[in-house]
Amino acid sequence: METYARKAEYPGARRGFGGGRFLALVASLALFGAALPGLSPVLPASAAAVHSFALESFVAVPGGVAEIVTATPDGRFLYYTNASGKKVGVLDISDPASPKGLSSLDTGEAEPTSAAVSKDGRVLLVALRNGDTAEKAAPGTVAVYALDDPKAPRHLGNIAVGVGPDSLAVTERNGAVVAVVAIEDEETDAEGEATLGGKRPGRVDVITLNLADVAASRVASATFPEEMLAAVPGVNFPADPQPEFVAISSSGAEAAVTLQENNATAILDISDPANPRVKHLFCAGTAERKADLKKDGEVAFTQDFKGRREPDAVAYLTVNGREYLVLANEGDTDVKTFGDEVWAGGRGVSVLDTAGAVLWDSGLALDEAAALLGHYPDGRSHKKGTEMEGVTTGVFLGETLLAAASERGSFLAVYRVNDPAAPELLQILPTGISPEGVLAVTGRADGKALLVTANEGDGTLNIFSARESAPAADPTDPRIVSKSIFWSAVSGLTTDGTFLYAVPDNAWAPSRIWRIDMSGLQNGTVEVDRAIPLHKDGKPVAYDLEGICRTDEGFWLVSEGKTGAENLLLFADEGGAVKAEYPLPEALLAAYGDPKNYGFEGVATADGKTVYVALQRGFDPEKSDAAILRFSVASGTWETAAYPLERHSKDPKKFWMGLSDLVLADPSTLLVVERDKGMGGTAEVKRIYAVDLKEYTDGGRLAKRLVCDITAERGLLLEKVESLVLLNGHMWIATDNDGAGWTRLLDLGPVR
Repeated sequence: METYARKAEYPGARRGFGGGRFLALVASLALFGAALPGLSPVLPASAAAVHSFALESFVAVPGGVAEIVTATPDGRFLYYTNASGKKVGVLDISDPASPKGLSSLDTGEAEPTSAAVSKDGRVLLVALRNGDTAEKAAPGTVAVYALDDPKAPRHLGNIAVGVGPDSLAVTERNGAVVAVVAIEDEETDAEGEATLGGKRPGRVDVITLNLADVAASRVASATFPEEMLAAVPGVNFPADPQPEFVAISSSGAEAAVTLQENNATAILDISDPANPRVKHLFCAGTAERKADLKKDGEVAFTQDFKGRREPDAVAYLTVNGREYLVLANEGDTDVKTFGDEVWAGGRGVSVLDTAGAVLWDSGLALDEAAALLGHYPDGRSHKKGTEMEGVTTGVFLGETLLAAASERGSFLAVYRVNDPAAPELLQILPTGISPEGVLAVTGRADGKALLVTANEGDGTLNIFSARESAPAADPTDPRIVSKSIFWSAVSGLTTDGTFLYAVPDNAWAPSRIWRIDMSGLQNGTVEVDRAIPLHKDGKPVAYDLEGICRTDEGFWLVSEGKTGAENLLLFADEGGAVKAEYPLPEALLAAYGDPKNYGFEGVATADGKTVYVALQRGFDPEKSDAAILRFSVASGTWETAAYPLERHSKDPKKFWMGLSDLVLADPSTLLVVERDKGMGGTAEVKRIYAVDLKEYTDGGRLAKRLVCDITAERGLLLEKVESLVLLNGHMWIATDNDGAGWTRLLDLGPVR
């Protein structure tokens, strides 16, 4: 199990990241001026309050998939579902900075969809799908495990439930463990995709557990008749209710259930578990605001947006003794399904009273906050935006907080809730890829209050802890922020000795260069403070920019060839005007082939006369060599030398190797970034090698020397180490977040 742990602090976890067009406060609000709407207020030093969250650890879990996560009441053990691996993983977080992976629970041929631990910590319950499809109504099961030894749960038996169980929550009634299970029965098609308008309606099963004889546990069901759903305006597909997620009130007498595709939420009376009933059902309504609705390479929240909330996760929120509901409005039906120009998904988080009245919606402010931190997924603008999927609430250091996870933006938005009608954005926390489950862990004996995300995309967990004071800044691991410029997808870096300059790939169009002000480095943040648009002959241009190198005359850039395009070496002046384009010559393509789909990735030059270019996987991706090209500007000639690539130990084809960037350490030493496609537990090669240019010969094969193993030295589990730059003699790398997610900027120290 791979772990990245940082006990002292979390990069960027300073005073409140969030709120409108302002993010980057560090030790005090004085850095960028007064607080703006949406930002948490400064509290007196003596007040008990959550200042920020720090990253305890970033864990690659055994099994490579983590979806829904639950914890023992003492907060020492986590259990996470791995549906594709058909397992439930066990993690010891007695020390949250050093988690220990334990044995996993094998669920046979069944897919675990959810898990929950009883309030008394005696049992773990796991919801299992048993291969149901549109044609096959295979009932689900709930597996029950004794936790007398939390390290090794002991299987007690299974309970039969309805078809396609999804979410599971537990409580206690009259001394018995009670589980509430959302029976979605989504009737998947041959491709495994959920269908709508099916013939098998979902329901909610309520289990009263019999620990002496698990199979004899009592199961009662609450249903949603078509006439009930049809009577509520705004409810979709009334004949096909699909319960998605369950939360239970603090009293244990009620349960909230989302019917995601139906754009509805139900309140169930479970005070008598043997006779559950639908107490109230309401439409989740629509969200209306400005949004970015186009996948066009430009983040601009200027279009009118109206979307059905279609909530996924739900949580109860208690403020001043009164309970409310929090909805994560992911959306699940197709855009414009009903021909009324109303989108699927509310693109945010909402707080409602238990009667269904909307008190607050995160609205545009959350999108803007994410975009200023590089986490807004423009590639999903034409669908469901950030897709807020998971949500949890809890009391942290005496304060009520809610935390919502963005599946597509790969972040956790944390709000302080003193007033349910006006939550305050405290912080945005980068997570692993595609967080699905989010959990508050607040019952630990050591007093640590934790937030945990289970990240489906890369099989990782993030464990954060609440802090009352600002952790010490780490200038080697700063957070990239901005006050006014939306950014993401850092694919190349260069410097003029003071500022860094970065390019995105084809996630942004027209192309641009971002300038990064490094003056705040000692405070742990650096700022994107300028965007330089690229233009040619007076018109904006779009490339797939993968590398950049600055000289006194301007910028050398490389654009990666894709289908319908070609690899290009470019030169632009300091104002972004493209002055020259240099494609590969026909003679070279005839000799080696056209590498348009795995092409230019990095560029380096000392004098602007001789330019080195990295060819990601060489001219033939079936061979184990990349290539480093040398271009003479005066003669227009190209030379090529093979570069030997490493080989992934598990799956060389899936986790292929390639080059990402180049930088000259001195006139005869070229530093090369080599990395695989692995992430999380499959991340093996994220390295910097040195090549001796005195040995460069046209048609030859280069030797390499290891300079830095980034995964081994810094615990880097993210996939795309895309950028390398030398600043004040130190090697800095950045990860490309593909248009949304965690961008790590790391100081790896001097060249050695």
